[in-house]
This record gives sequence, C-alpha cells and structure tokens, in this order.
Amino acid sequence: MDFDLHKNMGNKPLTLRDFNISQSANIVEVAEGFQTYIDQQSIYGVKSYWIESTSNVGSVMTLEGIGGVASAFISNDYLGLSQHPATKMAGIKAIEKYGTGACAAQAIGGYLDIHSELERKIASFVGQEEAILFSSGFGANTGFLRAILGKRDVVYVDAFIHKSASSGIVGTNVKNIGHNNPDYLDDILNRPHMYNTRAVIIDGVYSQDGDLSMLPQYIDVCKRHNAILVMDDAHGIGVMGTNGSGTAEHFGVLGQVDVITGTFSKSFGCVGGFVAGSHKLIQYLRYYADTNVFSAAISPQATASVSKAIDLIRECPELRKKLWDNVGYLRERLICSGFDIGHSVSPIFPIMVRDNDKVYKIAAELQKRAIFVSGIAYPAVRTKEARLRVSILASHEKWQLDHLVNSLCEIRKSIPF
Repeated sequence: MDFDLHKNMGNKPLTLRDFNISQSANIVEVAEGFQTYIDQQSIYGVKSYWIESTSNVGSVMTLEGIGGVASAFISNDYLGLSQHPATKMAGIKAIEKYGTGACAAQAIGGYLDIHSELERKIASFVGQEEAILFSSGFGANTGFLRAILGKRDVVYVDAFIHKSASSGIVGTNVKNIGHNNPDYLDDILNRPHMYNTRAVIIDGVYSQDGDLSMLPQYIDVCKRHNAILVMDDAHGIGVMGTNGSGTAEHFGVLGQVDVITGTFSKSFGCVGGFVAGSHKLIQYLRYYADTNVFSAAISPQATASVSKAIDLIRECPELRKKLWDNVGYLRERLICSGFDIGHSVSPIFPIMVRDNDKVYKIAAELQKRAIFVSGIAYPAVRTKEARLRVSILASHEKWQLDHLVNSLCEIRKSIPF
C-alpha cells in the first residue's frame, strides 16, 4: 500500500485509489483500513455515496438525509421512460405471461421469443444487421471484448472510454490514443504490425465530459487501415439523432460503424445491454461472449419494457424535444452565470470545480437546499478535473433548473469555484 493502514493519516486526503488491492496488504487489512476513508467522508455532514432512496430515481426523489423531496440531477433516464405507463404495462404483461425471470442462459433454453424480437428491434434502430442481448450494459462490453480480443490482437482506446470497456481488454494489447484524436490514430495504424485483429474503441457521447466523439473521422481512419471500429453509444442512443438512433444518426453515418454497444439503463429507462454488428459476428458472440453464455437471460419484464421504449422513442419525438429544450436552457444559464461546463454538447453537464475537497463540500451544500448532484473526484477523474456531474432529463421542470443555478451562484460566494 502507499500508506500504513495502522497509522494516523493526519491531513492527507484519502481517495478510493489508496485502497486498491496491492501486494503489501491482504484484503482483510485493506477493508479494515477503508473505514478511514468512510470516516473522512463524514466530515462533509452528508453522505456522498450510497444514499438511500425511497422513491423512483428521476428528476424528483425522496432521499435519506434530505427532508421531503429533492430535485435530482443524477439519473440517466433521459426521456423519463422508466416511469412511462406504457413501459410499465408492457413489463407487467410480460411477467404475467413468462414469470419474473427466464432462469436459464439463452444458449440452453432461456431464449424467449420476446428476446429475439428485441434483438431485431434494437439492431434495426441503430442501423446494424443483428444484435445480441446481455443482462447489463457492463456485461455487454466486457463479454464482447473478451470474446474478440486475445494476446495476438491489439486495441486502441480513447482515454475516456467507460470502465466496462476497459475491463474487457485486460487480456489483450492496449494502446491509448488520447481523446478525440483521429489524426494520431491514423499515424499509429499506418505503422507496421503483426497483430491479427486491430480494434478501436470510442464512446459516442462521453459519460463524464458530455462531449461527442469525432465519429466520421474515426470511421474514415478505421476503413483506411482495416481496423474494427467499436462505439459504445450508451449515452447517445435515444438522445442523439433526428429519430433518437444515436450518435451515428446524428453525424449521418448510420450503418457505417462496425460494432455498436449500449445499455438499456439510460434512455430506455430499464436495465440490460446489447451488442449490434454483422450477422456473422453476432453469431460468433452467441457462443463465445461469456457474460451471455454463462449468465441467465435478461428478464422478461426488462425485455418487454425496453421493446416498448423503442416504440415510444420512435413515436414520441416530443419527449426528445422537451429534453433538448431543458439542455439548451440550462446551458445558457450556466454559461451566463460564468460556470465552466467544458465542451459538453449533451444532457451531461460537467460543472468544473477542479478541487477534490470543494466538490464534496458543494455537493453537501446543494443537498441542504434539496438538490441532489453527484460530486466526481479523483480517481474517477484527474485531481484538477473534479466536477459536479449534472444529468438533465425531459422530466425536469424549468424551476428546478433555475433553483440549481441560483443555488450554485449562492454557494460560490462562500466556496469559490
């Protein structure tokens, strides 16, 4: 470990990185020492993590430590479909017909007709030939990447890909290509190599900064060098594009990305994940993606609710319009008030604080004003990039956005940022 678990830490601020497993302490010692970090968090007067909710997770929540209800800016339910009567009813009907779970892996009998229907729907929606379902978005990325990349392959990754993708590439050769730098990728792909498969992983919309990938340029580079382009569009699907089909539709390149992965826990308002690509690739994954083959199938309720959510995204553009109205309104208010929101062009707003201690104090002050916002600090982001992560939904009302900005302006008087 970087420190002695049994000594007083003094004024040194601890981070989650300090308690990663290591060669110098066993897990029992590490877990015991971790209490020091929990105690440190208590100095802010409110909990920063693992806050219990007694309501749905949306734009308004009932939370421990906050009297009454709070305006919440932590959910990824961008279109509010987790609470839509039609998605709820679809899930209820699926439970009545199929029960509460498939209770088997899809490969050995847990493959329901509604699974097959959803595969066809999501593949068509994102412009791909075929898709395979997973019980989580995390499992979709990890299982897919472990299935296609080995010791004789290489993957080039954007610096800000999701943990689910980086967890799937531990068994292959990995090269970091910085962030949104297709020119650098072009240069390194042009070099001689002895790899079997070369893959490139990017996000459509980046989950912390809220910026978009330079997707058209990456498509050109990957085609020129015969590299497989993988885009995790978890935060783009349902939000970006004229019909909500995602970042590829936004850029007018639907059908030109080799593989698109995503989750059902954001715009679809549910849980689960998928990988969409060519028929032959998906057929291969049905036998080799371990997080599908060795995991019970996604539940009937989730499957039916997501299927109905796709229908609603297609049929109800007013939901997306309300979301983007809210995004535009908050962006203007934050910029006019002098807050740094980086390069965000999505419903994800990083309100930059650039101080690990201050970000928790500000989040605590917001909780006192019945506003729930996540403070993001090292090691999730670099120390000088600590921020409040604000997620905007179609279900937010203008008064909530005003309350947030007015509260930040007030807090800034005592905690400058």
